[in-house]
Amino acid sequence: MTTQASPFGARLRQWRQHRGLSQLSLAGQVGSTGRHISFLETGRSRPSRQMVLRLADILGIGLRDTNDLLHAAGLPADYPTAGLDSSDLAPYRAAVDRMLAAHEPYPGMVLDRHWTVVAANRPCQALFGPTVVGINFVRDALTNPANAQAIVNWPEVAWAGLDRLRNHQRRRPFDPELAQLVTVAEAALASVSRPEPAAPHLLVCPWFRIGDQVIRTIAMVAQFDHPAETTLDELRVELMYPMDDTAERFFRRMSGHTDGTAATAARDQSDQTRPQ
Repeated sequence: MTTQASPFGARLRQWRQHRGLSQLSLAGQVGSTGRHISFLETGRSRPSRQMVLRLADILGIGLRDTNDLLHAAGLPADYPTAGLDSSDLAPYRAAVDRMLAAHEPYPGMVLDRHWTVVAANRPCQALFGPTVVGINFVRDALTNPANAQAIVNWPEVAWAGLDRLRNHQRRRPFDPELAQLVTVAEAALASVSRPEPAAPHLLVCPWFRIGDQVIRTIAMVAQFDHPAETTLDELRVELMYPMDDTAERFFRRMSGHTDGTAATAARDQSDQTRPQ
């Protein structure tokens, strides 16, 4: 007679196999036995709350999926979930808004777990358009052929974006929307050859073609440290910086900033007095 796997056991086996671990290997990492892990997967044993959290930690499961694992075990969620506009997250949203405002005159935006823009500062809206909030960077940007003309190093940027998306999907392998986004991105890049890595460049960041100028940028990502709420765990703040003086002057002109640093002012003055 076979034992019917419990909802928790089925999910645990799914995660364990996806991470490429044997029952014995997983047991050793959580301080248990292979027999106990087997019993958990078959439903012969029920996990404690502490065991579920240990398993989630070892398996590298995000907060939202950890809640799902707890629910499958018949236990209450450990991490709250609130909307970004809720009163509970108001102080954190205010911190993000201050970061975006302080980042001006350079573009900054906030992406959710499915790469949808949920907030953007004024320079970002000026660069990408006033409707940038609400667009999905996979469906609306990565698959947009116009970007191949607007971004000088489009093949590098597009393939780097797909790599990042795949990494996100590895952390949340059973998120159907993320899986669909990966499929959409792979289909969009099927005819785009992956370029050889350029040795001088340490990061792959977009270089925009605007008029007769090439605006080179450096991109960074900021996240909350050790969040204990699912929405905060999944937010990413994407910040763009100028890579050279041309980009510096472009962003300041675009945003109407005239209060640059002394170093920027000195460079601008030097440009004006330099013999042509």
